[in-house]
Amino acid sequence: MNTRVVGMASGKGGVGKTTLIVNLALQLAEFGKKVLIFDADLGMANVHLAFSKSISHSLSDVIDGTVSLEQTIVSLSEGIDLIPGGSGVANIADLDEIGVSSIVQAFSAIEGQYDYLLVDMSAGISTQVLTFLSSVHLKIIVGTDELGSISDAYSLIKVLSKQHSIDNLIYLPNRVSSSKAGKKLYDSLNYVTTKFLNKQLEYVGCISEDSLYCRVWDSPEPERIITSSSNAYAELSAVVSEIERHLAFNSHEGSRGLSFFLDGFTS
Repeated sequence: MNTRVVGMASGKGGVGKTTLIVNLALQLAEFGKKVLIFDADLGMANVHLAFSKSISHSLSDVIDGTVSLEQTIVSLSEGIDLIPGGSGVANIADLDEIGVSSIVQAFSAIEGQYDYLLVDMSAGISTQVLTFLSSVHLKIIVGTDELGSISDAYSLIKVLSKQHSIDNLIYLPNRVSSSKAGKKLYDSLNYVTTKFLNKQLEYVGCISEDSLYCRVWDSPEPERIITSSSNAYAELSAVVSEIERHLAFNSHEGSRGLSFFLDGFTS
């Protein structure tokens, strides 16, 4: 199988991006998909905490040559594994040829072992974030209805479209008051990006505020938190369904699996 690579970024922190990643991974796993999360959210690399797991190695150790990529992988839950990013991820965009080669070889070793690679990126507009977003099949910008989040999301989209010519961006409203409010937020930002950037954003759904949704951080069994009767379950299922059938995975780049993701570090 070809591994589908989905990247999630945000203009600012505090929008619930990592909580969304965790919940999407749980939903994909429930649908029978094998998921690998790459925690590249520097300074806030904490995906393992949602599953009450400890880590002993990270990608920085792979770059140093002290361990293999397989040795860094932590099993989080049934069908969900994690690669902790570590401090070394900060220098990925500036690695020399040997460093890049070590990452390419490391990730190449797991090609075909997972249905999805979910990349949890840092907030903001760093070189590292731009490198990752240009390298994933599906590019998702997560934001809330807070003015600062909207402004920063627009700034990130502007840099991606104007300076890096990145198309096919998805804007996913998170922690909104209702699905109607989420669609309205998307429509508002999409209107601005279309008018001033000539950039049409994609919509795959939104996630409303839900007390169950955030409880994944407080439970030793996060996979049992969101039940099928909750609003969060229905909205997450809808988003996963849109991701599953997205045309990005049927394109030439999508058919190349992890090799497309890895090419982003060498281009």
